[in-house]
Amino acid sequence: MKALAHIQRFWWAPFIFSLLFFSLGLLFLPLTGLQGDEVYFAGAVYHLPIAPIFYVQVFHRQVPLMMLSYLGALKSWIYVVILGLFRPSYWTVRLPALLAGAASIWIFTRLAGKIHGRTVAWVAGILLATDTTYLLTSAYDWGPVALQHLLMLGAMALIYKFKTGGHRSALFAGFFVFGVAFWDKALFIWVFSGLVIAAAILYPRELWSRASPRNLGLAVAGLLVGALPLVIYNVETNLATFRSSSSFDVTQLPSRFVALRATWRGERLFDFIAHPPWAPGTLLEPDSNLFDISDEIHYLAGSRFHYFNALEPAFALALALLPFLWLTPARKPMLFCLIVITVAWLQMALTVKAGLGAHHIVLLWPFPHWFMALAFVQAAEWRRLAWKYAGAILLATLVVFLAGDNLLLTNEYYYQLAAYGPMGSWDDAIFSLSEKIRHVDAPEMAINDWGIVTPLVVLQSNSVPLYIVDRSFLAPGRGEADRNFFIKRLADDVWIGHTKPFEADKGVNDRIAGLAREAGFEKRLLEVVRDRNGRPVFEIFHFVPSRGALPAADKPNRS
Repeated sequence: MKALAHIQRFWWAPFIFSLLFFSLGLLFLPLTGLQGDEVYFAGAVYHLPIAPIFYVQVFHRQVPLMMLSYLGALKSWIYVVILGLFRPSYWTVRLPALLAGAASIWIFTRLAGKIHGRTVAWVAGILLATDTTYLLTSAYDWGPVALQHLLMLGAMALIYKFKTGGHRSALFAGFFVFGVAFWDKALFIWVFSGLVIAAAILYPRELWSRASPRNLGLAVAGLLVGALPLVIYNVETNLATFRSSSSFDVTQLPSRFVALRATWRGERLFDFIAHPPWAPGTLLEPDSNLFDISDEIHYLAGSRFHYFNALEPAFALALALLPFLWLTPARKPMLFCLIVITVAWLQMALTVKAGLGAHHIVLLWPFPHWFMALAFVQAAEWRRLAWKYAGAILLATLVVFLAGDNLLLTNEYYYQLAAYGPMGSWDDAIFSLSEKIRHVDAPEMAINDWGIVTPLVVLQSNSVPLYIVDRSFLAPGRGEADRNFFIKRLADDVWIGHTKPFEADKGVNDRIAGLAREAGFEKRLLEVVRDRNGRPVFEIFHFVPSRGALPAADKPNRS
């Protein structure tokens, strides 16, 4: 330990790592458009008909509690305040989530330092602060996951305070925060059950010694109070949260393991948020000094080697070291991290329609980084090394290499976003579209595809009348009143949709145009909205009566 004592002087590490993470995140905030899932919270903020699904009445006002059966309205509660104080923009939406991510880095580094010493904190903190997946899922919080990480680590810090100081208020507060995490996203059960099982297996005596009726009562009370909105919802809906996520499929495991590896290596968000380095695209020439620097690093490093990081072999190395560290103090905390990772991942991998996206897998963070830090720091203290400083040098070299490799991957994401633009529903043309619809004169604007309405509602503070066109539009079997309503939408409204390459619901343009032709209308394009790379992303159009078509009122009703 003496060989590493000089590293422990860096008491400022939590602040530095948080600042590094926050600074890197700021660079990404302007690079993509607002995405539908990223601003899903706006359904409750602006009382949209699409969400939330559960309200309670408080003093003659409807208060949202749940957005989905497993997603609470906590983020909506926060953004009611933020959007009431500040003009909506990508800064308004993303800065709070990034701050939550930076705060989680600070808590994690502090907690690791208190439990294991500053060397482990130093290593774990820098590995997490430079992790590309953690950065992007916090900056673009579509999961959402930023609050999940902050609440989980905050609760763990409070529980540790109770463990070391015996303060029962910290015990209640810790489980209260755990409860809030459950309300925020009921999928927190994955990690929470991992924490409980790991603690029960590895620290039974410590748990038993503190399992007094009073302590258990405080823990249960804190958990129930924190999760009260979720509890109320399930009481009123006959346990809808549990019924909606109780299907399991073991055949998913291979595909989920592939997704786990891709997320851990940091490549999972290519072809989802950022343009993949291995595919052709529409290049935008550098237009800023930062872009020039990123461009130089991209070519000097060689992009074909840096669309993934070195964390997978690093984790494999830490796993291989575990048998050699079995008799050291690192064994139990390493096993703790490993059990949490395994229990949480198996649950998400087996749950139907879960465990495939990076926003699920990143919920395992920061336990892999914790595991690696414990292994590497303990191995560096091996006393049989020929030179007493060899361990410190090897540790520093490894950490610098892994952190540097993470930063190269982060630069590759930045370069691809700046040079080729974002992918699919993240396209930045949404900002131009928001400006253009301010000048559209129409009773309503009909939106025919997913991912357009909620970003526009946020950017326009719900000041523009928008109508969502779904599969019921002019569908056979609808009544006369519905048909007349749909015909009026064709005759009076301006329509907005994606161009074919950007359709979320593939074929939606042809389907709507075909239904309009049958009703006696044809599509007329008003304007195409392009992104900063010049790609046509949105269409603004309207429908006019077809030549020789019967008036809408004279057309036969197929229903």
